[in-house]
Amino acid sequence: MNVQKAVVFVEAKGTSLEKYRLHFLLGKERNDEIPLQHLRNLQNKDGGFPYNDEKGKMSCVNTTSNNLSLMIELGLDQSDVCRKTVEYLLKIQGEDGSWSENEAIEQYNPPFWDLPNDLRTTMWLTTSITNFLIKLGYRNSSAVQKAVGFLLKNRDNEGKFAGFMHSTWISIGVFGQLKGSNSDIVKRALKVIEQNFEKLRDGVGDFAWCLECLYVAKIPKENPLGKRCIEELVNSQQENGAWKSADGEEFAVSTTINVLNVLKKYEVW
Repeated sequence: MNVQKAVVFVEAKGTSLEKYRLHFLLGKERNDEIPLQHLRNLQNKDGGFPYNDEKGKMSCVNTTSNNLSLMIELGLDQSDVCRKTVEYLLKIQGEDGSWSENEAIEQYNPPFWDLPNDLRTTMWLTTSITNFLIKLGYRNSSAVQKAVGFLLKNRDNEGKFAGFMHSTWISIGVFGQLKGSNSDIVKRALKVIEQNFEKLRDGVGDFAWCLECLYVAKIPKENPLGKRCIEELVNSQQENGAWKSADGEEFAVSTTINVLNVLKKYEVW
């Protein structure tokens, strides 16, 4: 793995926000107003973020969750924009404890993994948002407790959470924080992912996402699943220094930053 080539790639191809993410990761000098200006300009009045980050569109739970993740990454948890985002998400939580995608985005023809009123979408959104709320200090809140109840109701006897495999690996992060890395819920989920490793279809993106959740759950890098994810990431860097995104060339920079981020957490570099 060549970190310097990855850095050069991001510096050459990245947006101002992506370069800021890199500089934040590297501890380099940066303008801290860049992410705040970006987020404040984009955020809708209801506190959510527009579909596909396209200003003027209806608030999308997936996009809102993505931007909340960015705020956590960049240490913006005390900002006004983060507070409004959390207020929005708490307001739209379902009675059953879940977060479903906003029906209003159906007009934009969303992809199959972000469909409103689809349990598969609801499960991965709920696991993601619960994970972020716990990171932000809401672990004892009624919102998190209700969400946990919903997730456990949608878990099979093997320990797999309903829907896409993403829901199971994100749940490792959720329950690793709440119950500990040695809890039965986490152990069973780890086994499910290990047995279905070939189903991590998005390649680099899935490996990095899964590894991030393992890190949150305090799973050591010596763990078989963690070790395998790390090996896949280290060995998949391209000649130009980047990591390829299954979503297209336009996401190569953000994917590269994501990979650098999680590999640094695991002290691979």
